[in-house]
Amino acid sequence: MKSLEPKEHFVGLETCTWLYSGAETPVHKDGLKAIQEYLKVRGEGPVGRSRNAEIEQECKENIAELVHHQPENIAFLSNCSEAISMIAQSMDWKEGDNVVINDLEFPSGVLPWIRLKEIGVELRVVSHKNWEVSIDDILSRVDERTRMVITSHVSYLTGARIDYRKLYGYLKTTNTLLLLDVTQSLGAVSVDMNETDFIVCSSYKWLLSIHGMGILGVNPERTSAFFPKSIGWRSIKDMFSENRFESFDYCDDARRFELGFPSYATIYAMNYSSGLIRRIGIDRIESHILELGGQLIERLQALGYEVMTPVQPERRAGNICVSTLQGEEIAQRLLRDKVFVWGGDGRFRASVHLFNDTEDVSRLLHSLTDSYNFQK
Repeated sequence: MKSLEPKEHFVGLETCTWLYSGAETPVHKDGLKAIQEYLKVRGEGPVGRSRNAEIEQECKENIAELVHHQPENIAFLSNCSEAISMIAQSMDWKEGDNVVINDLEFPSGVLPWIRLKEIGVELRVVSHKNWEVSIDDILSRVDERTRMVITSHVSYLTGARIDYRKLYGYLKTTNTLLLLDVTQSLGAVSVDMNETDFIVCSSYKWLLSIHGMGILGVNPERTSAFFPKSIGWRSIKDMFSENRFESFDYCDDARRFELGFPSYATIYAMNYSSGLIRRIGIDRIESHILELGGQLIERLQALGYEVMTPVQPERRAGNICVSTLQGEEIAQRLLRDKVFVWGGDGRFRASVHLFNDTEDVSRLLHSLTDSYNFQK
C-alpha cells in the first residue's frame, strides 16, 4: 500500500519511520508555511487581526464538516483537558449524582470527575473485558442519577473503538449526557457530532496540526441551556455594553466556552491540515488506515505478539497496541533505528496514518525481529 499523501510533504519523514501518531504527528510542509503566514500577518496590525478571524472561521468550518455539524457549534480552547474540566465544572451537581467512565480512559478524562467526589458525586468505573468496554456494561451502570457518561471513541490504551452511536441511542432517551473524546479518532475515522452531546479533541494528533488547541463541539439539541462557570471577553455577546460593569449575556453558540484569544499559530496549521483531510476524504483515510492496520496486526500476531487491539476493522482505528512489559524498552531500542512508536504502561503502540505505507510496517517488523529479537 502506498501512502495517501507523500512522505516528502511532511517535515522530518525523510529520516524516520513515523508510527507515533497516537502521541503526535509530523507537520505538513504546507502547514509550516501556514504558521509562517501567521507570523507574517502579526506585523500587519489590524489587517493581520482580520486575517486571523478569517482563518479561524475557515478552520471551524473544516472541523464542523468533519463532524457533520455547524461551525457555530465548535469552540477553540487551549487544550482537551481544559475542555473536559470546563464541562465537569459547569454542571449543577447535586449530592448523590453519578458519572460513568471506564478504565481505558486517558487521565484527562478521569481526573475532573474524581475531583467531584468531594461534593458527593459518585464516580462509577466500568472495567474492560479483554481490552474492550461493552455498551451493555456501560449502560448497566447508568441510572436516574447519572448525569454524564464519558468515553473515548478510540482508546489511547488499547486502540479499541466503541460504538458511541449505539450508546447515544439509549442515553438520549434519558437525562444523561454523553461526552465523547475523539482525540484518537478525528482525522482518522468518521465522527458524527449529532450522535453525542459534546466532543473534545486535541489538535496535534490525527488532525495533523501542532500543540496549543483543544476542540470542543457542543451539540445544542440537549445542551442549549448549558452554560459554563468560567467566563472571558470572548464568551459574551458585547464586552463593551453600557451595562458591562453590572451584567453580561453569554454567546448563544459554542463561543460561550471560549475565554480569550486562541493559539492562532495552531489554528493556521490546523486550518491547512483539516482542509487537507477534507480534500483527501475521511472515507479514503479510514479505509487506508484500517487496511494497513490490519496488515500490521496480522504480522505482529504471526511473530507471537499479544495484540490488544481488535482485529475487526469496525472495532479499531489507527492505534495498534501490543501488551508487553518491555514496551518502554522496545520503544527506546526502535528509536535507534529511527522507528517511532510509543512505549510504556505495559505495552507499545504503533499508529498508522495517511502518510504511512506498507514499507513502514515492514521496517517496524524488521526492527522488532532482526535487529533486537525482543522477548514478547
